[in-house]
Amino acid sequence: MRWLLLFACSAAILSSCESLWLEPAPDDPLAIYDEAWTFAEQRYAFFGFKDVNWDSVRDLYRPMVQQDMSSEELFEVLDQTFYALRDGHVNIRTPFDRSRNWTWYLDYPPNFDADLLERSYFNQEQSFIGPFTVMDFGDIGYLRYPSFGAGFSESQLSYILNRFENKSGLIIDIRNNGGGSIENINKLAGRFTENPVLTGRQRFRLPEARDAFGPWSYLVQEPSDEGVRWTKPVVVLTNRSCYSAANAFAQTMRNVPTVTLVGDWTGGGGGIPATTVLANGWTLRVSHTQFESLLGDNLEDGVPPDVRVDMDPDDAEAGLDSILEAAFDLLP
Repeated sequence: MRWLLLFACSAAILSSCESLWLEPAPDDPLAIYDEAWTFAEQRYAFFGFKDVNWDSVRDLYRPMVQQDMSSEELFEVLDQTFYALRDGHVNIRTPFDRSRNWTWYLDYPPNFDADLLERSYFNQEQSFIGPFTVMDFGDIGYLRYPSFGAGFSESQLSYILNRFENKSGLIIDIRNNGGGSIENINKLAGRFTENPVLTGRQRFRLPEARDAFGPWSYLVQEPSDEGVRWTKPVVVLTNRSCYSAANAFAQTMRNVPTVTLVGDWTGGGGGIPATTVLANGWTLRVSHTQFESLLGDNLEDGVPPDVRVDMDPDDAEAGLDSILEAAFDLLP
C-alpha cells in the first residue's frame, strides 16, 4: 500500500510539473492576433519610413491563425508578422520564447573582437571599474562600456577621468553595446561638455493614423553638474551592434565639438518602445517614437561615423584592431 501511495504521489507531481512546462493553448488565437496587430497599427512609428504595408502583412499571416492552434503555433505566426517590421525594438515575450529581428547587425561585419583586445592590447593590465574596462595607453586613456543597462556611480566615473587627467585624449569604446538606460546616456555624455548641446529631435506616434505624429520636441544634452568634466579630444568607437541607447549616445556625442566617431554605422533603434500585455499574458513591444538628427536624418537605421573604418583581416592577423588603431592616429 505504501508503494502504491508513493507511486500515486509521484504521478501527481510529474503531472503538475508537466503542466508547468506545457503552455496551454490560447483561448482565442484570432482575437489575440488581432489585438497584437491593432496595437502596432495604432502605435508603431516607422510604417512610412520602412515602407511597410501593414494591411498586406495581416492579409498574408492572419489566415494562418486557427482556433485550435497551440500557443507555440500562434507565437510562430505572430513572430513572422512582426518580423516584417525589420525592427530590433519589436518583440513578443512569452514564457517559452521571445521574438526579435536581428538583421540590423547580422548583415554587416562585426568590427569588434574582444579576444584580440584582450591578447594584443590589454595583456592583463586593464582595470575594471564598475561596468567599465579601463586601460592606459601611454598618452591616451581608454574605457570600454559594454552596456548602457549597466549602472555606474558618479564617483566611479570621476575616478576614471581623474586617472586620465594628464592624458591628451580619451577613447570610449561602445562597440557591441546593445543599449539600456537613457539615464546612463546622460550621466556619461554630460561629462564631455561644458555647455548644453542640441542633439536631435523626437516625436511620438498618434493612434489616429499611421502617419499621425505629435509635435517635434528638441533634445538637449546638459553638462553634468557632478564630478569631473573632460573637454579634451574624445574618440567614440562604434559598430553595427551599437543599438538603442548606444545609438542615442553616439548621436549625442557626435554633436559635441571635441568628439569624433570612428568605426562603422551604429545599428539604429531610434524609437522609444511602447509596451502592452496581450489577453493571454504575452508582452508585445513596438517602437513608438521617431528620432532625427538636427539635419532631419531619421536615426532608426543608425548613426554614421565621422571616420569610417572596418576591421582589416590582415591587421587582425597581425594582432591589430583597425578601428582602435585609427583612433590612436586621430588623437594628439
